[in-house]
Amino acid sequence: AAGIDIPCFGLTGPASGSDAASMRDAGVVVEENGVLGMRVTFSKRYITLAPVATVIGLAFKLSDPNKLLTVGQEGITVALLPTEPNPTVPQGIPGLRTGPRHNPLGVGFMNGTVQGEDVFIPMSAVIGGEARCGFGWNMLMECLGEGRGISLPAGGVAASRLCALAVGGYARVRKQFK
Repeated sequence: AAGIDIPCFGLTGPASGSDAASMRDAGVVVEENGVLGMRVTFSKRYITLAPVATVIGLAFKLSDPNKLLTVGQEGITVALLPTEPNPTVPQGIPGLRTGPRHNPLGVGFMNGTVQGEDVFIPMSAVIGGEARCGFGWNMLMECLGEGRGISLPAGGVAASRLCALAVGGYARVRKQFK
């Protein structure tokens, strides 16, 4: 934890928004070359910091049709994925793509897409390991509650300060009567 990574939180999808229960992103537990992992297909959008992120917290629904999990369970799962190779995952996560910044309303922050088709994610990337598979709902609700408890009030204060500055500036230059 050197504080050099830029994280993003991959929850919002094109069809479900940030409604985790309606998420369509799906993964299946597999074993490949002796490594337990998941094959996951996902499409996320409006992910804050995605274009510049070095690590992605990715949420998806996990199923285990072949009963390969020894602990944990099926359900919403969250994995932590590096966007480039690093000492922990030297090969990186092949197939993981982050898109360029999209700017639909001229907003002043970075947001973009996070996508992948049939991406292999090792079980070691799940936050909490195999034992925490299926416990992503709790993680998501805690993160959203904490994050929105900070970002929404801060955004409101920032918007009101901007309005006050703009009105003050206009009041200084406006001439009502000649």
